[in-house]
Amino acid sequence: MTYIFDVFTGARRGTTLTGSVQYRDPDNYGFSQGPVFGLQLIMDAWKEGGDFGAGPVSAATEAEFNELFELYLGPTVRVDEEGYLLEEGSTQVRIPRVKAKEFYQGQLDPHGGRGFSDGTHYICLAPRWGDFARRAEEIIVSWEIREDDSTDLDEDEGTSADFTLEVSDPRYLDHFTKNTYFQTAFTGHLPS
Repeated sequence: MTYIFDVFTGARRGTTLTGSVQYRDPDNYGFSQGPVFGLQLIMDAWKEGGDFGAGPVSAATEAEFNELFELYLGPTVRVDEEGYLLEEGSTQVRIPRVKAKEFYQGQLDPHGGRGFSDGTHYICLAPRWGDFARRAEEIIVSWEIREDDSTDLDEDEGTSADFTLEVSDPRYLDHFTKNTYFQTAFTGHLPS
């Protein structure tokens, strides 16, 4: 994976998180002004885990973050080598036997996402970016990002911006217990 940003945050203050993002590559996408980028940063910090300073979240918040990742990336469905659906938590083919492409007709990832993980094959269903954007607007109630126009930046350091976000519920920031650093490939842009 190619990381696009280095992200630095302070510890949360209630429902507010502040930090900065710095481009790792000067050929960039621009700093996204919408709430999607804020939600992606919160999710990616949770996904990266505690090695960089993030703390745990509740089981309910973890389930919601997993659901948000499925909306953004598309859920995966476990199948055998021939594409038949597997029983939940098993490597046995579901009875009655049905191929995933028939069962999920019209819902498959148009880019043909498939792979192998944890000993089983899987296929990807289509992402639901519109639903993800709506959820971002519900969770991120305020998002501001301001590009640093300082001429003191070293050209090799790239461009940076400071951000402040506010969430609708403090539990979305539970994992920001102290200053954190992580890298992300998220840009705040949703495919069309």
